[in-house]
Amino acid sequence: MKAPLYKNRIEDDIKIRSYYGKYIFNSHFLIFLTIAAGVFLYSLLGILSTMEPTIYLDLIAALIMSLLLLPKYRSLLKEADVLFLPPYEKNMKKYFSYTSQYSFWLNIGLPIVGLVIAILLLSVGHSMLEMVTFAVMSVILYIMAFTIRRNAINSPITQNTVVGMLIVIHFVSLMLLLQNLLLAAAGLGLIFGLYFWINKKQYKNLDWTTLVNYEAILLQKYYQYVSMFTNVHHISKQYKRRKYFDSLLKQPKPSNFNKSHMYEYLFKRTFLRDNDLPMIILRLLLIFAVAMVWVNQLMLSVIIILFALYIIVLQMSQLYTAQAYLLWPKIWPVKREYIRESYIRFSHKLIFIISMALAVLFIILHPVYFYIAVIFPLWGYLLNSYFSKSVYKKEKLLSD
Repeated sequence: MKAPLYKNRIEDDIKIRSYYGKYIFNSHFLIFLTIAAGVFLYSLLGILSTMEPTIYLDLIAALIMSLLLLPKYRSLLKEADVLFLPPYEKNMKKYFSYTSQYSFWLNIGLPIVGLVIAILLLSVGHSMLEMVTFAVMSVILYIMAFTIRRNAINSPITQNTVVGMLIVIHFVSLMLLLQNLLLAAAGLGLIFGLYFWINKKQYKNLDWTTLVNYEAILLQKYYQYVSMFTNVHHISKQYKRRKYFDSLLKQPKPSNFNKSHMYEYLFKRTFLRDNDLPMIILRLLLIFAVAMVWVNQLMLSVIIILFALYIIVLQMSQLYTAQAYLLWPKIWPVKREYIRESYIRFSHKLIFIISMALAVLFIILHPVYFYIAVIFPLWGYLLNSYFSKSVYKKEKLLSD
């Protein structure tokens, strides 16, 4: 007997997450997360121990939870379901019930972490009763936000509108509660009011096309997140022109229009026109820069930069694997050595620029130990050389 549809879909999604999870949460990343979390917690407790009660801590705690209490509903529907499942809509209640339960628990990790941080912030100047009430209200808001976002998919209300309204209601509800526990009733009134309003706007029958498209968008976003750490074959590659990068794409000199130099320009152009890769690297740089400034400790700054370069080099390696097998070599067939050499020249230049930017930040934060910054460009060069060779080795094994 075949397993129910919801069971197959949930198991398939778990397999995908498990497959990519082993690449994301490898030993290197887990060590980094452990060290970073420990230092963050230690520094946060140190800061809070010296602070006086202030409304700014309440604002930060409420804002953190407002942004994290936004769970997404995963219907796990596929494109073909638009054709085959609508006739069975009345018999799909069990399917949607199980996917709702799966989605509810799938999103719970970040809110728990955020709640721990928020409670630590509220430990300055608030009683145990206030903190417990804040936690209970957060749980209620999480449950209601999940239900509202799920129901809103099958309505004319856009997800951006719903998310904006939820953020405002969450923030107002939690801030009112922190000022007076009796005002928690006002927050409950706001969130339940939104719930009943969305329910009134729901279509009588399921909008299968919207449900399937919404699921496809969420899946694509998940693959984009995973692509920050490893290659993702399922992601649909898109390209985008950013006019502010045009100055970096000056036409090569006539002498460089040859097999030795032209592929380097094409790699550069592909990188700057890629829909995700430049923005992923910029976001990574911003995250690691904020972590360095927040912690502001010598050894951890070194570890953060070394790990940042490791992640960014991994991102760069997929540029070669994604492009070297596409149309270019067919339009302009040259020996693979020319393509490899062009990629390595381009990637070395880019990694050098990134490592120097991180080195400058390191020197600003730790001017006394400026000489340590010398290791960052060297580390980036060695990493890029190693991963480039591993890419070429795989290519050679796959070639005939």
